[in-house]
Amino acid sequence: MALIDKKTEVLAAIIVGCVGVFFVFGMPFFVGGIISELGFNQSQANLVSSAEIAGMALSSMLGFFWIQKFRWRTIAYFGIAVIVAGNLISSIEFSDEHSFPLFVAVRFITGLFGHGLCFSLGVAAIGRTKNPDKNFSYTIAAQVIMGSLTALLVPIAMSKYGIAGMTYPAIALAIIGLYFIKDLNDGNGSDLNVISTDGSSKMLLLPLIGLLIMAIWQMGVGPFFNNLVPFGINNGLSGDAIGRALFISTAMSIIGPISASMLIGKLDRSHAVFGALTVQILIILSFSGEITWVGFTLRAICFQVAWNFVGPFLMGMVASVDKSGNYSVMIPASQLGGIAIGHAVIASILSTGNPSLINYFSALFIALSVLIYFMLFRNRTE
Repeated sequence: MALIDKKTEVLAAIIVGCVGVFFVFGMPFFVGGIISELGFNQSQANLVSSAEIAGMALSSMLGFFWIQKFRWRTIAYFGIAVIVAGNLISSIEFSDEHSFPLFVAVRFITGLFGHGLCFSLGVAAIGRTKNPDKNFSYTIAAQVIMGSLTALLVPIAMSKYGIAGMTYPAIALAIIGLYFIKDLNDGNGSDLNVISTDGSSKMLLLPLIGLLIMAIWQMGVGPFFNNLVPFGINNGLSGDAIGRALFISTAMSIIGPISASMLIGKLDRSHAVFGALTVQILIILSFSGEITWVGFTLRAICFQVAWNFVGPFLMGMVASVDKSGNYSVMIPASQLGGIAIGHAVIASILSTGNPSLINYFSALFIALSVLIYFMLFRNRTE
């Protein structure tokens, strides 16, 4: 008999996670606003962005220590309070060089104790559910909808209200999140300290292998996607045309998690991982030569659909061997860390003057994640 989760508990975890990850989806617009509205240069804007992301990644890494020490609802209330305070402070006009270090510090602290805390907690709470794969599908679908609305509405809001056009929606979403915290899993239960009954050393290693697979996968997919704009520009596409293509592909990518939610339980995880990641490799390698707008858009759609289809299976992979949430809470760190490392490697590749190497680098690391999955993870869970 299939185990059933409380719908209110799953919804609360999804909302708290969305509160946390909102700034990740809005970061490109926030960076643009720092330059256009506050007058800082591109290097400074990227420093602010990296400070926030670094804070979120660190929060997730430290989650292993705080996830069992405090009640999860208390953590959620604290995280939302920091989000509200941090974004209110960020709405102040930090427009001179003397205030820049303070601005960076505010965003780092907001990422560490606010957005990162809620994002990690939402993932851990979904990992604690009875059907994590399916619930991760719903989570990603909700995040896709939020990301599409962010791409559609935040640029308009920022053109009218400046930086507040990004920070105030973050505050509003956090306040909405307050209503759902009462239904959040509070981190108590008999299985809190249980990873599995099957061999402690084996079960200690499996979640770490799962996190490694996710990090290596993100080293390939994250930086490649973030470099689609310059790829399109190099193919003669305008910025507006690329923006429309990526908006369409992001909106269409909801097909991925919806399909995953329908197939989970019917499709073997190994088949899903191998199939989706193979599709991603083929699409990445197809981004070569001259590509029309239609070709660019179709490739972006297929890439993001595959990305969001396999995401629930990979996240559920960690949760399936970690019912405590101790390791699931570090999923955001593996994702963000993988993207950060991938960007550093790609920056080195670009210095060679051969941007086509990005495709091969990305495909190689996705293939490596598949190899590690079948060599180290799948065999140990059979």
